[in-house]
Amino acid sequence: MSFNQFRLSSDILKGLKDTKIEKPSPLQKKIFKAVQDKRDLVINTTIDEAPEVGYLISLLNELSKTERRQGTRAIILAGNKERAQKLDEWIWAIGYHASIESACFTSDGNEKEQISALTAGPVVIVATPDRLASILNKGRMVFREVQQMIVDQAELIEDWPSVEIISKRIIGKCQRIFTASKDSKELRDAEKLLLQDPELVTLAKKKATTEVQPPAVPKNLTQYYINVPPRSKITTLINHLDNHAHGTDSVVIFTASRKTADRLYKILRKNDRRAVSVHQQLEKDVFTERFERFTSGNVQHLLVGEMSASDVPLEKAGQVINYDVPEEVAEYKLRAELVGDGKATRMISLVSKQDRNDIETICKSLGYAPEEVPLPKEVKQKVKSKDSSKPEKKATNKKSGRNNTSNKKSKRSKPEKRKKGGMKIKELPRPTFDQLEGGRTGKSKEKGVFGFFKKLFKSDDE
Repeated sequence: MSFNQFRLSSDILKGLKDTKIEKPSPLQKKIFKAVQDKRDLVINTTIDEAPEVGYLISLLNELSKTERRQGTRAIILAGNKERAQKLDEWIWAIGYHASIESACFTSDGNEKEQISALTAGPVVIVATPDRLASILNKGRMVFREVQQMIVDQAELIEDWPSVEIISKRIIGKCQRIFTASKDSKELRDAEKLLLQDPELVTLAKKKATTEVQPPAVPKNLTQYYINVPPRSKITTLINHLDNHAHGTDSVVIFTASRKTADRLYKILRKNDRRAVSVHQQLEKDVFTERFERFTSGNVQHLLVGEMSASDVPLEKAGQVINYDVPEEVAEYKLRAELVGDGKATRMISLVSKQDRNDIETICKSLGYAPEEVPLPKEVKQKVKSKDSSKPEKKATNKKSGRNNTSNKKSKRSKPEKRKKGGMKIKELPRPTFDQLEGGRTGKSKEKGVFGFFKKLFKSDDE
């Protein structure tokens, strides 16, 4: 999975490329998704796993899409000054193309100059708790626009009263995130004081016992896919259910996130379809009550958000729909195991542009491709009407080749010099890292998912 599936701005993608961060790790991906829900988080990780890739990308992406560059949006508290300086440089490198800068406040700087720098309203603050708390007390400042307060390497924090002082200076709703590699009484006490109903983000440890291998997917299983146009996934799902599901069918729909599952639940209800939504963060009694409504036949649609099929206590279903194609082949096989017997049973995947890499991996592992199902007529008509309603291209100036239009936005200028703690320092050069490459090269490919599958599975002697 690449960062393209996170729908990041081109400026942030360039920054990631500059720093040679090509794709997120499983934990970084999980952190990124958890941050999207805006809940307080406790992230169980080590510094080697680079949690900042997960918890800061979302913030930097939002900042890159706005022209406003004043007013502090995030405060990052580090366990020591070395870590603070490293995070500061990381933000500068990733945010370079979007002109995002951070200010770093540690004991190395002049406090009076740092107060002046803080008054200017840096977009991102990286600091050690003791120095920032001291500056806030002397400057009598509060923060009204902070969206995130992050305590990085919380197990190394010794001055928790300073963290509390900083937290109280944040006015309004703010997501608070702690990262830690180990637990302690001080850390638990701080979590109770500063966090509200936090969600734990961690990767499950591998079991010591021999794990049961996921079942193989039989070739006679009815497997389909639909090539979904941009911004048409929900419409495709609804029309597919209208055309291929009966009132008594049991349908399990897997999504990549809890947020998507809850959203689809509301949409299905608006379309007079009975459904329940489940995920692992539900209370046990709530999960059981919702699941029993599905297994008893009271509702026909079970929306599963960010859960493996192995955690769904279900034997068979009339239809399994991959609203989001799973990234792991093993998960695809586990979902296939839920498909019941009979001519009407099937598993279908909705393949959008973001799902292409995952379905390619799955097909290579299986050795064959699912059968393509035509896009529902209703969706085709909707896409066609959108295309026909698009305005014609604007006339261009033959000499310059530019559009004849006014009120063009000028490009943002890159920051010439940075300030740390109010002091001018040598300008940080564009992060080339000595390995930057130009564009991508390669042979042209056949267009469309059909072309991809055709090329993938044709024999060598054709």
